[in-house]
Amino acid sequence: MNKTIKTFLLFTLYFLLQCLCFFQSGSYTDIIPYATAELGQSQSHGSWTNGFFFLGQSLGLLIATQISLQYGRKKTVFFFSFLLAASSLFCALSLNFYLFLVGRTIQGMCCGILILGSQSLVFEQNPDPWRLIPLMLGAVASVLPFTIGPMIGGYGKELIGREAMSWKYWFVLSAASLLILSFLLHLCLEDTEERIEKRPWDWRGLILLSIMLGSLQMIFNMGDDYEWFISPIIDFLFFLVVVSFVCFIYVETATKEPLVRIDLFLRKNFLIGSFSLAVGFLLFYGLWTTLLVRLQNQSSFPPHLAAILFVSMAVFSTPIVIWFPRFLGKISLRLSSFVVFFLLGVVYCWMGYFDFYQKRWFWMQPSFSFLLQGISLGLFFLSLTNLIISGLSPKNQLRAVELSSSLRILAQGWASPLIGTLIYHRIVYHKMRLDEWLDGGNLFLTDFFLRFKEQGLSKEIAIRLLDQSAIAHAFVLSLNDAFRLCGVGFFILSGIILLAKEKR
Repeated sequence: MNKTIKTFLLFTLYFLLQCLCFFQSGSYTDIIPYATAELGQSQSHGSWTNGFFFLGQSLGLLIATQISLQYGRKKTVFFFSFLLAASSLFCALSLNFYLFLVGRTIQGMCCGILILGSQSLVFEQNPDPWRLIPLMLGAVASVLPFTIGPMIGGYGKELIGREAMSWKYWFVLSAASLLILSFLLHLCLEDTEERIEKRPWDWRGLILLSIMLGSLQMIFNMGDDYEWFISPIIDFLFFLVVVSFVCFIYVETATKEPLVRIDLFLRKNFLIGSFSLAVGFLLFYGLWTTLLVRLQNQSSFPPHLAAILFVSMAVFSTPIVIWFPRFLGKISLRLSSFVVFFLLGVVYCWMGYFDFYQKRWFWMQPSFSFLLQGISLGLFFLSLTNLIISGLSPKNQLRAVELSSSLRILAQGWASPLIGTLIYHRIVYHKMRLDEWLDGGNLFLTDFFLRFKEQGLSKEIAIRLLDQSAIAHAFVLSLNDAFRLCGVGFFILSGIILLAKEKR
């Protein structure tokens, strides 16, 4: 086979593998309501399935490099490709919600390892002039789940049929695609000798970190169904988090080859950049997934129509990811990061005042706001990642990227339950305010009951319909509150990012 054609096929297969790993969250999010319902759980448990996926993915990103060096990049990529395919089938066949969570956690860990492992493998397989291409393709794949990912999940479910395979089609399709991609990738890779490097495993750190993050994820997940401040289960989990965190810090500072380089947090740019990256993406992803799911739950949108709203984000995000690296040395990283946060703050505060009753050009507001979000998404990763690694040695840069990426993925897992819990409490608040306004002597209520009586309908039916209407209205108000609060959060982050130092 011609060398150029073989290289092109290798890049194509690598890009598809990266997309499959990233789409395990993006495309699945659009069918969460159906998966949760069929597994016999309330919709408040839907965020659990993505939360544990991101937990596994964050741990996978931390251990990916060490596994690749210890067992070889080829063996690592192919083993975890098959394990990801097997865990996808396990999810499709699961009839129990908690077994499904186990499958999602394994899926996340495999994706985290494959994202870094496949990139390093393809990077090593090509000469210097070609090595920027896999980095660019990986960056493009990282933004696609938030633009076209939901549409793939939604349209796939719509085309295959709700009664045939329901939401399970995505996992079966993923497993089959991974097996085919792994076989074709094996044919395109050169037989080169790999450097094996044995390093001591920080097992104590990994176990303590898993206990701490698993308990923390459960605390956030249970926010919708339990009261955070009076639940004995959450109190016990919080105690477990505190104890494991203290032990983890002690172990990592006393270990020669720690799992997490704690000393990186002593560097100002890394601390500010990684904090802004994690919190900023928590706010962005929390609103993104909440809006996507709530459009289906509250507004009865089918999954493919709910996903179409987000496609417009790809108009600017994808070209920016491709071309922005050419200008990294010519613009201020602090300034570009500030623009990202400030723009998102403006967009979300504006979206918090949407007129859902179509009195002020509502038909154009969502599309235009998603175009602006696409610009911010395209700049988000590149600006902050380069700010995080500025001033670090090449060896520390790799560790900093792995750690900051792991923190960002963790924040994605916390985003949905946190924003969802906020909206739940605000719905209750606005519903109570509406109930207080509609007291027994309210003229509107009297006229409302009278119209139903004239049509021969009972007062109980009128109250039931009024209650449903009040809940729908309270949801709109609570969603607006969430957008405004996150908008203020982005304004605060835009100020924090200016505290970083500009380094080349």
